[in-house]
Amino acid sequence: MSEKMWPLWVPFLLLVIALSPGKGIAGIPEVNHVMVTDVTTVSFSVIWASSEAATADIEVFEDANGTTLLSGAVVVSHPVNDADKADAIKAAAEESGVMKVMVTGLQPDTTYYFQTITTSKSTADVTSEPAAAPLTSVTTETSTVRTYEDGTDILPFSNDVIVEDCYLEDGTTPADGSLLIATVAGGQYPITAFIGDGVDSPYALIDLNNMFSRESSENLDLEQGENLTLVNFGGLNGNSVVSHRVPSDLGLAEIKSGDPFLKVGWNMVSLPLEPINNNIVDLIESIYDKVDSIWAYDASSGDYLSMDKSMPDFLWSLRSLESTTGYWFVMNEETSFKYNGDFQSNTMQLSSGWNLVGVKDLKTKDLSESIADISEYVESIWYYDAAEGIYVSYDVTLPSYLNSLFTIEPGNAYWFVMSSECDDGNCEW
Repeated sequence: MSEKMWPLWVPFLLLVIALSPGKGIAGIPEVNHVMVTDVTTVSFSVIWASSEAATADIEVFEDANGTTLLSGAVVVSHPVNDADKADAIKAAAEESGVMKVMVTGLQPDTTYYFQTITTSKSTADVTSEPAAAPLTSVTTETSTVRTYEDGTDILPFSNDVIVEDCYLEDGTTPADGSLLIATVAGGQYPITAFIGDGVDSPYALIDLNNMFSRESSENLDLEQGENLTLVNFGGLNGNSVVSHRVPSDLGLAEIKSGDPFLKVGWNMVSLPLEPINNNIVDLIESIYDKVDSIWAYDASSGDYLSMDKSMPDFLWSLRSLESTTGYWFVMNEETSFKYNGDFQSNTMQLSSGWNLVGVKDLKTKDLSESIADISEYVESIWYYDAAEGIYVSYDVTLPSYLNSLFTIEPGNAYWFVMSSECDDGNCEW
């Protein structure tokens, strides 16, 4: 009997199929980027990304070991305000691997523990995250307060609703099924909205009235000029990010776009997501005409690297941008900067002396929390506030009341001045 021979093109075809991009291999879903969002006095949400089309659920417990299931809470998968669009938005999100659940019926200022449940739509395989105790915790906000004190007067306040357009990586296809995540300086948790909920796609509406304060756990009265970071969370369809500033507030809860993040002159900038394409010209294409130059600092060599448009490009020493590094953007016009990127896991090895660093978190954090792992090696930290035209700083040799820098914010870059012990390779940021 003769052995059956495959045509020569068959192995090649199988190789092409194996290497072709797709929306993941069906099976047990992988879970990434779990975030607590939209926390109020009586509810919270959790969002995450699935490696394949899936449904989302959650179990909430009274204890970190997951032994006592919470009773009375209501769980809503992929909550949407616009009832007419709810089914379509939920279906698009599930197919894109964008998971969101909301838990309501809770008590203020109370800690709960949860485990997300992701079920593959093709195989019904289930992934629980975390897989075992201790479970992830969240504490609800203390109280809803929409007033502030002005001398002896108690006055109401309101924040604006931010509108943002959201597209897939091609820049033209509406990002249906994606979530827009918003963080602001001083905010406790991010707030989110599905693209097309309450507005025509490709837009999303972020109601800043739902932001609570990190300090008081009450509603946050935002001020013009504070950092506003928006992430288009697309799951299998990819992500993008843009940094704005909170616009002026006339007390009317208007729907408006964010103000430009980059000011004319020198700006200390970092990239909250790792760029898909980090070629400097490609990455800043949308704002290229508004950029005069971009500068980085190599702490290991003590050299500055630059992309200076006043020089021929063959003299540029900076040709790519990364999420772990900080940069000086020198602008000739105000603008905001949007690009496609992935959530980062990279780290940066710090050297003794001055280091220009980026920010790895999407949330604003207390400075002490951000530098906890390297605090013994930090001598000082500096940031130039382009909106105010001033430096703010933290110096370990000064009493706290003489320091002016207390938080680390996404989108900003910082000068970290490190001790000589960092040269031993033990200062990782």
